[in-house]
Amino acid sequence: MEYALVTGASRGLGRAIAERLAKDGYPVIVNYNNSEKAAQEVVDSIVAAGGKAELMKLDVSNASNVEAAIEAWDASHPDDYISVLVNNAGIRQDNLLVFMQDEQWDSVVNTTLGGFFNLTRRLVK
Repeated sequence: MEYALVTGASRGLGRAIAERLAKDGYPVIVNYNNSEKAAQEVVDSIVAAGGKAELMKLDVSNASNVEAAIEAWDASHPDDYISVLVNNAGIRQDNLLVFMQDEQWDSVVNTTLGGFFNLTRRLVK
C-alpha cells in the first residue's frame, strides 16, 4: 500500500495537507516532534472522516533519528511503502540578524533545510 508522510503535520499547513491527502485516499503518516496530543487530533480527524492515519514521532533534523524511525516503520509495514513525502516541517526563530544567536540559526537551518535532506535522502535509498 502506498502511504503519504507529512512532516510537521500536527498543526497548520501540515495538518491541512495531511487531511487532504487522506481525503484523496492516501493512508497518512502524521509526523510530529513535540506535540503528540495535536498530532493525535489530526489522526483522529482523518479516521473520523473515513481515512487511515498513524503517528510517527520523528525529529527531522537528526539523521540518526530519521534512519531509526524509517527503519522501524519499514519493519512494521513490510508490504507497504512511502510514495508521497511532504517536507513541511520547519521552524522559525524571528529575530533581527544582529541579535540572532548561533544556536537559533543552527536550529532553524537544521530543521528546515537539514530535515528535508535527512528524510528525502533516506526515502530515496
